[in-house]
Amino acid sequence: MIRFSKSKLNTYLSCPMKYYLHYELGMRALKTSTTLVEGSAIHHLVESGLVYGRYVTDVVEEASRRFWEEHPFERCAYETEDEYLAAQELCLRQSRIFLDELGPLPARSMELELQANLIHPLTREINNEVSLIGYLDLLLVAQDGTPYLIDLKTVARSPRDRMAHVALELSLYGYLYNQPFTEMDFARIPVALIYLIRTKQPKVHWDESTRSLPHFVEVFEICEKVAGLINQGCFWKNPGMHCSWCDQQSLCYADETAAIATFGEEKWQLFLLDQASREENLLMSQVVNF
Repeated sequence: MIRFSKSKLNTYLSCPMKYYLHYELGMRALKTSTTLVEGSAIHHLVESGLVYGRYVTDVVEEASRRFWEEHPFERCAYETEDEYLAAQELCLRQSRIFLDELGPLPARSMELELQANLIHPLTREINNEVSLIGYLDLLLVAQDGTPYLIDLKTVARSPRDRMAHVALELSLYGYLYNQPFTEMDFARIPVALIYLIRTKQPKVHWDESTRSLPHFVEVFEICEKVAGLINQGCFWKNPGMHCSWCDQQSLCYADETAAIATFGEEKWQLFLLDQASREENLLMSQVVNF
């Protein structure tokens, strides 16, 4: 069975080879990139402040302490411990600014786990070969009980507007939240991307939209098609600007020194063996077809 998360789906759709290297072959960087670890830290601090800040006065500081305990210097890609400590202070300071800008929100849950089998919203057809899982950053609930599904994004510059109208992750969260489709509800679910913009003067930007039945049908169709391609072994490179921030770039570029530094000698050898095996299988298929 294939279990899709928003990360898995978006990874395959952006570059199938990255999906293969990361999820199929298990090529994971030895250390977490500074951008990723700081983004995760700010997410956790802001979520904690919104959900628990009205009950615990020092919740953001405590959330920061626990987060960095779980992400020690040795597992992060900072060059020096001074940089590592400075990042902690920066993330804490920026998180406080973001919380001040957001103000009190009716936050019910943070990092809410949602999972389900792949079910067609109309026909109730179940694909037993695919399941879905998602971790919703924030669930807001209005006074009238209306749910509001929120995905946080940390970015270094002002984002492109109206991305909430097309973001697959918001469709996935809406799909999972509406499970198990026992009674068809054609209502539109409010969703939003909240951008935490890490510029010199940190600021917050809301990008709002809705999700409804057509989006949920689209989720079903995308998941079925992507799962089918994966099962057929369809993995190809899709080069572009995203290569510049991809952990796997050293593998695609055949940069042995950088690859070993990123993944370690053992993983590099695994990659070489896999490449040789794929080439051999390709040659064998040509012989059979001939």
